[in-house]
Amino acid sequence: MTEQSSELSQKVRELLDVLDRDIEQIERATSRLNELRELVIKRDEQALARVLEKIRTEAQDYQANEQQRSLIRQQLSGLLGCKGDRLTLSVLQSRIAEPAKSAVAGIQQKLKTLVRRLQTEYVSTVTLLSDCARINAILLKIVFDRGQTGPICYDSTGSASRESDAAFMNMRL
Repeated sequence: MTEQSSELSQKVRELLDVLDRDIEQIERATSRLNELRELVIKRDEQALARVLEKIRTEAQDYQANEQQRSLIRQQLSGLLGCKGDRLTLSVLQSRIAEPAKSAVAGIQQKLKTLVRRLQTEYVSTVTLLSDCARINAILLKIVFDRGQTGPICYDSTGSASRESDAAFMNMRL
């Protein structure tokens, strides 16, 4: 085995380790989104704050893993003689031998499946939060009568005022 071949095998193993951590992070992110929706529905603010703090911590871990993946990708592209932005898992598979080729294919398939699942969880979370925001806006409008363009009353001095019984809650003192 040549030195370049040995170095390539080592970098592929390092990449597989980083991708395994990516898989774990995607699984955690998917779980966190599910948990986040559940806590929003239950309105458990303390647990929600804890989950949001975990998400912040995991984001830092993800960023460190992403930097390591980028570095390994640059090193692999140098070894394979291609541009760094052109090196994908599919290109890597076509340029390496078995059993690493099968390992990369397996990781690639697992990542595709997990990313689709993450996208579904993300869309579900965005939909829930959008609906919550829409319902809150409607409730605020009903309760405080914000932005109403309804009847305006004028008193004997000519001052304009809104009807006091138009809103569920009168904000006048």
